[in-house]
Amino acid sequence: MAFFRYEYIVIRMKRISTLFTLLFCCCTIQSIAQRRDVDFGLLIGTAQYNGDVNMTKAYTSPQPAVEFMFRKNFNPHYSLRLNLAVGNLKADDNNFKYKYQQLRDYSFDDTKLMEFSGMVEFNFFEVTTNKKEKNFSPYVDFGLGLLYNENIPIKESLTIPMGLGLKYKLLPRLEIRTEWTFRKTYTDRLDQLAYQANDGFLQYKQISFKKTKDWFSILGISLLFNFSDEKIPCPIYEPKSYQKRR
Repeated sequence: MAFFRYEYIVIRMKRISTLFTLLFCCCTIQSIAQRRDVDFGLLIGTAQYNGDVNMTKAYTSPQPAVEFMFRKNFNPHYSLRLNLAVGNLKADDNNFKYKYQQLRDYSFDDTKLMEFSGMVEFNFFEVTTNKKEKNFSPYVDFGLGLLYNENIPIKESLTIPMGLGLKYKLLPRLEIRTEWTFRKTYTDRLDQLAYQANDGFLQYKQISFKKTKDWFSILGISLLFNFSDEKIPCPIYEPKSYQKRR
């Protein structure tokens, strides 16, 4: 399909290069000024749609989604994260009890998405690479993104991702996480619904709510591997409390 053609993706990705450059430069400057402490990871999960077809359910008709992550850690609480997410959305009027939707009888299953976003991540508890008692925390994330879909014009491509999750250090440099991040969009075209007119008049029914915008979310589990200049001490050779100078 056209969405997956290499040249098609390259052309679209050029449109978001400005945001990518700004976020990357901020991360690079901080990395130079401080010790290197970055993570690379992959999230595997599901994408869900909310809009004119699904107005009430937070999780329904899940579709596969993946997300590639690059994260710069500034301290045990704050991080800056860059994400590239790819997924698909679907929904069906027949999955809902409302008579209007059953009469409309609309469905879609081919809305493919690609989103690039920059997010600030905040840990409620400290998470470090070298202390066993500081290896777990709930967290929240918030940021800005740019969305690509072949039905969405560039002026409607802005997204605001916001979510929460839990993270746990399996190993000093290996982190497992589960998170659910919702994306507020500024388009009403994720479901491909629109007003239908005949000689200037609506065809007896409202097809789409004109003033509402669509949302989507990604729920999944991810693994992140840490690359840090900080040496992780070996517990066998780590000085005991009575050996340390007061």
